[in-house]
Amino acid sequence: MRPLEVATLGSIRPPTDAIIAAAEGAEAAGFDAIWWSDHFLHWFPPGVWTPDLVPHAAVMRSPHAFLDPGPVIGAAAVRTERVGLGVCVTDAIRRHPAVIAQTWATLDHLSKGRALLGLGVGEAENIVPFGLPYDRTASRLLEALEIIRLLWSTIDPVDFDGDFWSLRGAILGVEPYGEEPPQIWMAAHRPRTLEATGRLAAGWIPVSLDAEDYAAKLAELRRASVGAGRAEDAVKAGLFVWIVCDEDRDAAERTLRESLLLRLIALTAPPEEFARAGAEYPLDGDWGLLDYVPTRLSREEALRVAAAIPEEVLRRYYFWGTPDDVVERLRPFRAAGLEHVYLVNVTALGDLSKAAGSAALTAEIMRGLRAIDPA
Repeated sequence: MRPLEVATLGSIRPPTDAIIAAAEGAEAAGFDAIWWSDHFLHWFPPGVWTPDLVPHAAVMRSPHAFLDPGPVIGAAAVRTERVGLGVCVTDAIRRHPAVIAQTWATLDHLSKGRALLGLGVGEAENIVPFGLPYDRTASRLLEALEIIRLLWSTIDPVDFDGDFWSLRGAILGVEPYGEEPPQIWMAAHRPRTLEATGRLAAGWIPVSLDAEDYAAKLAELRRASVGAGRAEDAVKAGLFVWIVCDEDRDAAERTLRESLLLRLIALTAPPEEFARAGAEYPLDGDWGLLDYVPTRLSREEALRVAAAIPEEVLRRYYFWGTPDDVVERLRPFRAAGLEHVYLVNVTALGDLSKAAGSAALTAEIMRGLRAIDPA
């Protein structure tokens, strides 16, 4: 296995000076990469965003105030030197594949070869409210991947005939900053997208799974790489994890159990987690991460479904406790092949008073992970 890389969440909300300061701080702390989200909406129904339920509402008018990650990454690129800079993840529904290809070619140059492109099928909350198509999402993703790679492969005109897009004499003449175009990372979970990741991508970054399930999916991906004539380890094995962390384990557990916002985020947990807890998913849809649209829920409905989240789901979906607890939870993933972990510390969403200390605790987790024996 490669040495374990540790990445952190990039700030994506105004003010922009704070965004850049956070990126500079993450680089100074020693993180290997910063990933920014690409959202229109957060996971919180507007009706619950009131100070009596959510203290954050007293200082932030809307939880849905997300900036465009492309310009944000560009700004961070010229103020950092070493750290990788990426989006985790964007989709090819809101943006044409050629636009994605051009944007990341631009970021490749601004960052001097450090730009990372994370791609996924998309999330209903960012697509359905805006009247965009949300069908055959895996097919759209794989076709977009093919187009992006095609446009990056040559400065000559290219043609392409697909189910969703067609190119005729299309040129994207910006050549890579270095020898290779930006790395493409895939948020793949199911057989078809896992197979494509193994064949075509540079990195894999799924949401948190059991270490056993992670190992099985990684083996599936590795087989696809070999079947495509690539090295078995052609794809860097990553993992997206939600972190709820405190110096005191009991405090972290209390935050996890009592936070309305963390319960609402847990609506994105895989359906298997609810089944494992002996509960039904409290909303319509197969998987909340892909199907949950928070603006469809009234205040009363949001409170009802939040209360219905089993504690077992909360405990399994979040990596919680002290920094040492989080490191120990990740140890079997490392043994299963993990090479890049993306720490998404959402403790401050559970307890606003913890915001100032979250960065330091995330850095402490990073140092603990670096001490894990890669063997």
